Amino acid sequence: MTIPDTHKYAPVAVPVIGGDNNALGEHFIVTPVDTPSSEAHPYLEVVAPATLPEGYTFEAEANGHNFTVKVPVGGVEQGQKFSVPFPAGANGYSGAAIPRASVPVGHWKDGMCDCFRLGLIHPVLWNAYCCPLILVGQVMHRLKLTWLGNEGTIAKTTATFRICLSITLVYILMDNIIRFLAYRTLFKIIINENEYGDTVDIDSFYALVNWHRSLSFFFGIFIITLVAKTRNRIRSKYGIPEEQCAGCEDCCCSFWCNCCTVAQMARHTADYDTYAGLCCSETGMPPHAPSIV
Repeated sequence: MTIPDTHKYAPVAVPVIGGDNNALGEHFIVTPVDTPSSEAHPYLEVVAPATLPEGYTFEAEANGHNFTVKVPVGGVEQGQKFSVPFPAGANGYSGAAIPRASVPVGHWKDGMCDCFRLGLIHPVLWNAYCCPLILVGQVMHRLKLTWLGNEGTIAKTTATFRICLSITLVYILMDNIIRFLAYRTLFKIIINENEYGDTVDIDSFYALVNWHRSLSFFFGIFIITLVAKTRNRIRSKYGIPEEQCAGCEDCCCSFWCNCCTVAQMARHTADYDTYAGLCCSETGMPPHAPSIV
């Protein structure tokens, strides 16, 4: 730990070997001890919640005050204690700072296959399976990301969930319209088969099928890309290392296990054990539920 310049030294008498213990002066030397002066900023001791790199920041709480802790030079190991400035301690508080019980650091809150941990009728489970873009929008809103998974201004990030919800509704509407037209065309083909030898209906049917495939393809690619980017940001923010497929784990999880990946990110960034989940709110949580990210 780097000693601040505002610290002063207090003299402490240390006996010299072979000297007269009753005599003070030539038989004692003065050793400086790091003692914060009254003008120094208060410092608190923090226990690292995980092995974290130099410069990483996380939230901690002390004496009812939340503040940001920055990991010192060289990084810290899990359980290691280090001191940080605590300006709010100028009122005389002294003690230890406690990392906020929020999003776990250094590991995921639970496994990717723990989709049923919250129950069979939980909004996270059904959003992940039926409307993954809505759930991704809630996660990105919590992380203050734009609808493209990037950092942005407050004005841009506050609209993230609404944009994702709108895209989902437009996709569902277009998908059902194309399906309806395709089935109606197919029904006409079956009724009029070999009656007039007209191939117009058949061409229309295949055109609608291709439109439906294209719509599903681009919508799927959009979700896969968004989930991979969001998962990468969560891992970077909370120091979660890759465990499999080094270098492409986010893409692999998003492509092969999209629903499970979205559900895991949602559980990781919200306190569903304390607060009920909501299907279509901006954060997926009740309005009174505090943000933990």
